[in-house]
Amino acid sequence: RGDQGPPDLDEALKKLQEKMNGIFGGGGGSSKGGGRGSSSLGMGGLLLLFVGAAVIWAAMGFYTVNEQERGVILRMGKFHETVLPGLRWNPPPIDQRFTVNVTQVRSKDHRALMLTEDENIVEVGLKVQYRVTDPQAFVLQVRDPEVSLAHALESALRHVVGTSEMHFILTEGRALLGTE
Repeated sequence: RGDQGPPDLDEALKKLQEKMNGIFGGGGGSSKGGGRGSSSLGMGGLLLLFVGAAVIWAAMGFYTVNEQERGVILRMGKFHETVLPGLRWNPPPIDQRFTVNVTQVRSKDHRALMLTEDENIVEVGLKVQYRVTDPQAFVLQVRDPEVSLAHALESALRHVVGTSEMHFILTEGRALLGTE
């Protein structure tokens, strides 16, 4: 407008500071009979802080369960529900969530030296493949499912090999060994 220059930066900052002091209840250096110091928050400031904290808390609760996953929700440490894929929300400190891939084919390789019934030592290799069909049981029933599977596999394999003879294991019993 005419020959006026750009607005003064110091003046703009001073106006912004005055507006912020109005919101947060600061006096800007001179207190006018109210007795409140410039460090105290006004009602508007407290409301703004409360709303900001509530928005941050609510935003932390959003999560996505992918198509191949299922979510297991614990509320206050107890099972609440199993959720299907999609955008979900849960209150962060109240609910705890675990996501489990239910379509992935997991595998466990095992190789060990074992003693047969006729006291011969054989090396047996085995690969187990599985999928999680019950996410609730997978998360809650066993502390570490993969370690438990390894121990159960070792135990079952030792039982089957220990009750069979070496010749049977190396020839026609090879397929039966895997089935058992």
